[in-house]
Amino acid sequence: MEEPLLGKVHLPPYCPPLTNGNLKAHILTINVGGRRAKLDAELLCSRVDGGRLGGFARKTHVERLTECDAFFEGGDEYYFERSPAIFEYIVDFYITGKLHRPMDVCPFRLRYELDYWRIPVHLLASCCVIEDASGRTRGTTPAATTTAIAHEQCSAMLFEKVVWGKQRYALYRFLENPRSSMAAKVFSISSALFVLLSLAGLIMSSIPELQDDQKEPIRGLIILEYCCMIWFTLEYLARFLVNPKKWEFVSSTLNIIDLFTILPFIIEEFLPLKWMKEIRGAMLVIRVMRLARVARIFKLARYSTGLRAFGQTMKKSAAELSMLGMFLVTGIMLFSTAIYFFERDEPNSKFYSIPAACWWCVITMTTVGYGDLVPVTTGGKVVAAVASVCGIIVLAFPISMIIDKFAESTGHWGTDDEEPPLSSRRNKSKR
Repeated sequence: MEEPLLGKVHLPPYCPPLTNGNLKAHILTINVGGRRAKLDAELLCSRVDGGRLGGFARKTHVERLTECDAFFEGGDEYYFERSPAIFEYIVDFYITGKLHRPMDVCPFRLRYELDYWRIPVHLLASCCVIEDASGRTRGTTPAATTTAIAHEQCSAMLFEKVVWGKQRYALYRFLENPRSSMAAKVFSISSALFVLLSLAGLIMSSIPELQDDQKEPIRGLIILEYCCMIWFTLEYLARFLVNPKKWEFVSSTLNIIDLFTILPFIIEEFLPLKWMKEIRGAMLVIRVMRLARVARIFKLARYSTGLRAFGQTMKKSAAELSMLGMFLVTGIMLFSTAIYFFERDEPNSKFYSIPAACWWCVITMTTVGYGDLVPVTTGGKVVAAVASVCGIIVLAFPISMIIDKFAESTGHWGTDDEEPPLSSRRNKSKR
């Protein structure tokens, strides 16, 4: 059996025993392929559980001789016939706690060495992840898998001190992580189908043949709407009740979308339409609420890796999008003012103001070209040509940067249906 870390062991005279008093002072000299490193025994034991060097430091000198490849008495060096290039990064990991990799080493060779030294591969720093042939970001195991493991550990910790913590955590994983079980996968697919059914019902309710005399949907579509809304409401309440971080749940983007999907239906049910019509401006509120039903399409982001990656890309590309907007506004103001002064004196000119010219400039620079406003003067046509070319350049300029962000986001969401992260801080009060 392996001896305890702080227990006294018997070593030859030239190697002092590891006791509680001198453990911190004990230094081991490790020689790997000619690369020497003097490492603190306590550091080796505490950095990673189950590591080869940690177990090596706990052993007696005689036991170490059976594990290493050679021992040099002159320098008290334990020799290992392994790769010195990779061992340099392993030494750095024990010293700093950050595991990096040499960029010129094959990922499979790296994993082979890490397995030998018994260092978990998922500890590889995010800056040293490896891309496979498909372009997905990996750190010999997927970076997203590593993140998911960390999230799951943090989530389990949060449920330790809450009422019915074990049961709530099981239900939380069932609701939030479709990969946790087959039943969770079926539930996730069912939720996505309800979203699609609600969208189909919303679309069909606008068809005149599927409306009654009051231009309201037929009974079948109303029943479908009720079924979908009941499902969405129960699902939202279940997620809310089992989640230990209530405020973080409510403020989450996906959960805000879920709430906006439910609220219009609830408000219309509890506030009768006839009563609302008697209030000034109430019909505008009703129209806005009905328009908000379209927000349910964003619920698909919960079940689509691509949509989540797209949203993450937009968030990360805020600087690039701001730059694009600034360029467009500058071009619109410049070209709309120029074409206004060229075209305003023409008979029946539609460029009667700079705001009207701004509409034309937006359509031209974005290469849409409706054709409702057309310059007729030579100067106006020159401005239109320059605006078109500048629009193409402005739109193309940040595209490569945004594509890089999208590739990074798709790498992060590499594991489908990843459980959403919870804060790693423990919740001290019972819920």
